[in-house]
Amino acid sequence: MNTEIQPFRAWRYNDYLKVQLPQITAPLTETLAQQRKAIFYQQPYHYYHISSPLDTPPYENAQRRVNNWKADKVIEIDPMPAFYVYAQYFHLRENPEKIYVRKGFIAHLRTSDFADKIVLPHELTIDKAVQNRVELLKTTQMHTIPTHGFYTDKDKSLEKYWDESLLNPIYEVVDEYGTKHVLARIQDNAIMQNFAKTLENKQIWIADGHHRYHSSWEYAKQQNSVSIHKYAGYNYHLMWLTNTESSDLGVFPTHRLVHSLENFSEENFLKALENDFIITETDFSPEKNLAPTENLWTFVLVFKERNFLLRLKKENFANFQNDIPDAVKRLDVSVMHHFIMEKCLNLSAQKQFEHLDFSPYLSHCYKEVQAGKAHFALITRKVTLEEIENVIHSGYTMPAKTTYFFPKVLGGLVFSDANNQSADYLE
Repeated sequence: MNTEIQPFRAWRYNDYLKVQLPQITAPLTETLAQQRKAIFYQQPYHYYHISSPLDTPPYENAQRRVNNWKADKVIEIDPMPAFYVYAQYFHLRENPEKIYVRKGFIAHLRTSDFADKIVLPHELTIDKAVQNRVELLKTTQMHTIPTHGFYTDKDKSLEKYWDESLLNPIYEVVDEYGTKHVLARIQDNAIMQNFAKTLENKQIWIADGHHRYHSSWEYAKQQNSVSIHKYAGYNYHLMWLTNTESSDLGVFPTHRLVHSLENFSEENFLKALENDFIITETDFSPEKNLAPTENLWTFVLVFKERNFLLRLKKENFANFQNDIPDAVKRLDVSVMHHFIMEKCLNLSAQKQFEHLDFSPYLSHCYKEVQAGKAHFALITRKVTLEEIENVIHSGYTMPAKTTYFFPKVLGGLVFSDANNQSADYLE
């Protein structure tokens, strides 16, 4: 194993826009449909304009904006390479009085094939979404938001440097969820060498940003097929690396909202479900803040006028495909996708993104169904960290958008070049 990280020179918003960071930064939302609802696009310098452009042609417009922002000094490049320390201070619903903390540092990580076992995924990626990101990367030459990755260091050998740097932050931004995001930087070469040495024998597993990482690997393969330069920027991906031994983990369930199915009928859908599920009507509601956590393979089906509890018939689990390990098969989300999405709705894994939205919030799911924007919602329980680790070590992946790590990385704090930057600072 040889995990390689490098410091980089970040592009950041100019000092004049620093006071506008709460308005021009945001977490990257789960689906394009949700992004379209956002007011962020009304802000001319919001980072969404280059990370998830909506206007046509999207890639060319994002490229034009990046070039204009650089020329007009909307974003400016830091004069020296650095590792950027990033911390989140947040609250969780189960204990709202407690302040949780997740800390780490943002670096350039050399991309590698998942098969090399240096960077490990836990979720399936969708080809169409990956190709969209490849095209955006190719045209803008810019990483607009770090992918979140975990590593494990029981000695917590880097944390003292993070804490020291956070005493002199570059940014402090409080988002709409009340999370405080703090950014600092480390530029001392000896300390940066220590960072690189500490990580070189660590595996990284992706918490959030599978499609962004996968697109960087695909883009690097394309570039290296033409001309190989070991330290070219396209060989690296922007990563926020946090230590499992010192990070509070906020993992939410990711509920499914199903929409735009042709000739959808509630009655026909319920009839199809009867083959595999025990179905009972329920008064489940978001105000109760209940999730079906007490029983394995149990879901709440939310229609506009009525709700149902779905329990998989245990004997039917034997009909589930046998070519994947139990660590994956036994997950609620795997059962949901096999017996409901694929078997009842005939939606393959690669096709599901055309008809699915995702949300960790019960109230949002109910509102979307009530407004007629979704045929129904499927409420599920969250995946535990132990389950995620079991899947990772099995060598397989969960369905896409299984986990929702809260808080999300705040996009727009730092950008980095994806091509014309030499990354051999630590050589």
